[in-house]
Amino acid sequence: MRYNPTAEPIDRVDATPQSLLLAFLGMHLLWKPIAISGASIVEVFGWLDVGQSATRSLLARMTDRRLLERHKLGRKTYYALTEHGTSVLEDGSKKVWRGVGDADWDGLWTTVALSVPEDSRHLRHRARSRLSWAGFGNTASGLWVAPRRHEVATILGPEFADVDLTVLVGRVIPPTTDEALVTSAFDLDEIAARYTGFTSRWQNQDTSGPTREHAFATRVRLQAEWLSITRTDPLLPIPLLPDNWPAGDAERLFRILDATLDRASIGIEADGLDSIAL
Repeated sequence: MRYNPTAEPIDRVDATPQSLLLAFLGMHLLWKPIAISGASIVEVFGWLDVGQSATRSLLARMTDRRLLERHKLGRKTYYALTEHGTSVLEDGSKKVWRGVGDADWDGLWTTVALSVPEDSRHLRHRARSRLSWAGFGNTASGLWVAPRRHEVATILGPEFADVDLTVLVGRVIPPTTDEALVTSAFDLDEIAARYTGFTSRWQNQDTSGPTREHAFATRVRLQAEWLSITRTDPLLPIPLLPDNWPAGDAERLFRILDATLDRASIGIEADGLDSIAL
């Protein structure tokens, strides 16, 4: 398997307020029976250079999308994850922490062919989004492929029950090769550039910032950026990856920085975030 190790690293990743909020919620609300006050979230996002009105607007949109729910206590408004929000963040957490390579692979591929009616373009977009998130790539012939066996009906959901869908699981035979499938379905050069760019940006990061608030904000940015990279990586098994694949070095750096920044910002959650038990 080959990729271009001399390709220019992607040297800039713009973390949107939404990606920062999802990272923050994953760090401080996921699997916790609490709600955090809107005022505290606004304060935290001030540390991230996001204005009050933008933060409050984002909280309103997340509530409208049923990712968050409001809880009133006196004149204060608190925000907690909904069941849907918990499910979304659990998927994101798996992407962040599941590791960048697995040596265990039985040689099987899952292949998906689907035909979406022209008047259901929204389903085509959802299929692309959900299959990509699950690690599928789209080949030049229009087939979606992913190593290992996958439960495609579960990935796509019940709204695709009436879509013309074909799913096959098996091994390649000549003239098709595993390498040819990877080359056709996945842009390894771009994925590698994201990892080398991450390492370049963060390897000299000063984690001894002046305040624990600075460390807290930096950790939110770190997790938001790491998720933006891993969400585009199909996490192919090691036998399908090129030699000197840069993801391992980037992942080790991420884990070291995350642990260091967590220690540097200790006490923020207990002392600086206004929360209530649910």
